[in-house]
Amino acid sequence: MCYEEEATTLPERKGKVWKSDCMQPHHGTGYRDDTNFFLYSLPANQLLPIQMAQVAEQAGFHSMWFPDHVCMPMFSASEHVANVSGSRAYESRHTMLDAAVTMGAVAARTTTLKLGTSVLVAPYRNPLSDARQFATVDQLSNGRLLFGVGTGWLQEEYPILGLDYKDRGKRTEECIEVYKRAWSDDVVSFEGRFYSFSDVSMDPKPVQTPRPPILYGGVTPAGARRAARLCDGFNPIFLDPYAQPERYADLHDLIRRELDIRGRDPSDFGMMCISSARLTSVDDPLAQERPRRICTGSAEQILDDLSRFAAAGYSLVVLFFDCLSSREISEWDDQMRRFGEEVIPEAKKIEAKGGWNTAL
Repeated sequence: MCYEEEATTLPERKGKVWKSDCMQPHHGTGYRDDTNFFLYSLPANQLLPIQMAQVAEQAGFHSMWFPDHVCMPMFSASEHVANVSGSRAYESRHTMLDAAVTMGAVAARTTTLKLGTSVLVAPYRNPLSDARQFATVDQLSNGRLLFGVGTGWLQEEYPILGLDYKDRGKRTEECIEVYKRAWSDDVVSFEGRFYSFSDVSMDPKPVQTPRPPILYGGVTPAGARRAARLCDGFNPIFLDPYAQPERYADLHDLIRRELDIRGRDPSDFGMMCISSARLTSVDDPLAQERPRRICTGSAEQILDDLSRFAAAGYSLVVLFFDCLSSREISEWDDQMRRFGEEVIPEAKKIEAKGGWNTAL
C-alpha cells in the first residue's frame, strides 16, 4: 500500500465561472465579535435543513456545505481553527444534526444544488462506512456530492471515539485511499496500518465518474501537502472577522510545488474556501466600519471582497452568514434570499485567477 499515490485526475472539470456557496446551518447559526467566530445552538426543530437548502437552490447558490462532528465534549481546550485566538466556536451542549443523514434528506428535496461536506472528519468512522453513506448521497442526488475531508480540530473528541489524536494524519490518508478504491474499483482491497481488508464489494458506485471530487480542509503546510498528494482541491477557512484572502498564498505555492513533483497540472486542482459574511444596507454601521469585516457590508462591498478571493485563486467561496442579534433561522433565510437577489448575479461574472480548476 502506498500513502503517496497521486489523486486521480477528474475529467471535464475546467471552467471559468466563479461560484457562490453557503453553509448548511444544521449546527446552528453563526455570529462574530471583533475577534472570533461563534455558533448559536438552536433546537433541532428550528434548524429546518430541507427548507434552508431549498431556499439556497432557489436563490441561485451553487452548493451547500455540511459540517461534521460525532459528539461535542462539554468543555475542551483544543484551539478552534475558525479563530485566530483559538477560542472554541461551539456552545458547551450543542445541537448538531448528522451530516450524511441530513444530506440524504436534502438530496431528495432539491434538484440542482450540489451538496458538500465541510469537512467530514475522516478518522472518526470506518472509511468503508463513510464510502457507503456518501456514495448513497451521490446516488440520491444524481451526482451532486462534493466530498470535503480533514483531520479535525477537536482533540478531546478522539479518545471519546477510541482513537489516538496523534495518528490522525496517517489515518486520514488511509481513509482517503479507501474512499477512492471503494468508489472506483470493482473489487476493493486495501492493506494499511489502520485498515486492512481484501476482496469486498462496494456497490452501487457513485453516479460521478471516476468518483466524486475529494477536497481537503486544512490551514497548515502538512494539510496543503496532503491535499496535493491525495486530493482534488484545497479548502482553508476564513471565519475570523478581518481575514485577508491572501493569507494562505504560501500554501498555494507549496501545493503548486507538490503538484509539479507529481506531474499534476494545477488546472486539475481546485481552490475553495469558507468565509463569514453579512449583507447589509449601504448606511449600516457594519458597512461603514474601517477596517470592515470581510464579506460584510453592501452588495458592492461584498463583491469587492469576493473579487479579492478570486484574485487570490479561489473560484468557490462558501459563506457562513453572520447572524448578529438572534437565534432565529429566519435571519439565515433572509441573508440567503438577499444574496440571491443582490450578489449572486454579479458574482457569477467574476473570474478566478491562478490557473486552478474552477469547475468543481
